[in-house]
Amino acid sequence: MRRWLTVLLMTLGFVGGVQADAFKPDLLMYIHPDEYAHEVRLGIVPIYIIWARNGPALEAAARAALQPHFNSVGMCEGGNGADVVVWLRPQLTYNPNLETFYAKVSARFFRADGKPIGRLKATGTAHGFRGSRTIDAQVQQAYDDAMRQIAAQFAVDAALRQAIEPGIARTPCAMVALIPNP
Repeated sequence: MRRWLTVLLMTLGFVGGVQADAFKPDLLMYIHPDEYAHEVRLGIVPIYIIWARNGPALEAAARAALQPHFNSVGMCEGGNGADVVVWLRPQLTYNPNLETFYAKVSARFFRADGKPIGRLKATGTAHGFRGSRTIDAQVQQAYDDAMRQIAAQFAVDAALRQAIEPGIARTPCAMVALIPNP
């Protein structure tokens, strides 16, 4: 009888541990609307100038990189909420001499109630020539590289993952834009 009780308790403990590790929170991404509406001037003025948009490339890269770590990944649309909100701030530069794009991404993570729980930063690069047909692909590749690094940092940051509390009251994700960014 003791053996069966011991086996039952060990099984319940194992199943409880597996279910606790299997929790994947919901994530909403906030990218400022200006990143979609305005193009960034890259290159050396007035010698060589190219234009690119940060928003679409960053959103696609973030969705692909963060999807394995979260139950669902979506965009912040004002009044909706999630277990985690991440504010992604991009910065894109280009060096025409080295023909290299540099994408810097700062990701600030917030709990559902708006409390900041962490910040991750990464830089991605993409090499390519100046052909106008490849600019979007090179920008996408640079953001993909940076977001893969942020996803890897998130995977090893146990303190950040443990700070996510499921079941707390969710504030609208658009409130993230009102938080000062030092």
